[in-house]
Amino acid sequence: PWGRCAGDCGPDGIQSRSVWCVHKDGWTTHYSHCKQTSRPDSQQSCFKVCDWHNELFEWEVSDWQMCKLVLFTHGEVKPRTSECTTAQHGLQHRKIHCMQTLNRTVVADEICEYFTPRPPIEQVCLIPCPRDCIVSEFSSWSKCNKGCGKSLQHRTRSVLSPSLYGGSKCPNLTESRLCESKQSCPAGEEIYTYSLKVGPWSECRMPHLKDINLSGRTMLDFSSDSSERGSFRQQSNKPPNHSKPWSIEIGYQTRQVRCSRSDGKNAML
Repeated sequence: PWGRCAGDCGPDGIQSRSVWCVHKDGWTTHYSHCKQTSRPDSQQSCFKVCDWHNELFEWEVSDWQMCKLVLFTHGEVKPRTSECTTAQHGLQHRKIHCMQTLNRTVVADEICEYFTPRPPIEQVCLIPCPRDCIVSEFSSWSKCNKGCGKSLQHRTRSVLSPSLYGGSKCPNLTESRLCESKQSCPAGEEIYTYSLKVGPWSECRMPHLKDINLSGRTMLDFSSDSSERGSFRQQSNKPPNHSKPWSIEIGYQTRQVRCSRSDGKNAML
């Protein structure tokens, strides 16, 4: 192993180590028996830490990451039990760097460890049991249009308790069905009613380069029916790798919004 850094304070220190030539059976032999071109270095430069460096370096610690279930010995994630009665044990991790206070650059951990021990990078945490979404019963069907032609009936229900900790998501909160009228409308005199159908928000994700200026806009969604559009909203999203725990980046979520006509067909928004 490398010895202690010796010399003047700062980046001009020198570390040394011993290098031997060893036979494949384990005994030491003359160095000329080994290839000199592949001989490891016996000296290297290092940063000699002195007491007055205490104010120049410090540990930078990120926020704790999300609590995750403990892995089995063969690397598989412990599954969530279907009949969870109490919180399950997990682990949280965080990033720790030794930083130079003047320009906030990362340096070797050994410099900070000279003054204070390295803070722990993981801790035990508890993961609450999953809680499924609970919704109310559907309301009564709305009345059918007394006019001619086809119309729609609607009924709704509300969220009593949202899903938490990985529980099942809420089901659809609205339902529609066609009402058949015995009286047909003359051609061109049909009377329609319109209603908006809104889908759930997708997961927050980072935008592609071509999507950077799309936040807050409404644009055509060519992946589905041409009469449907996707709406965007901004939401804060922490980047996966960043040296400063308080830095955030803006992601976006999408959902489908469409206009439904009383005869069941889609209409332009």
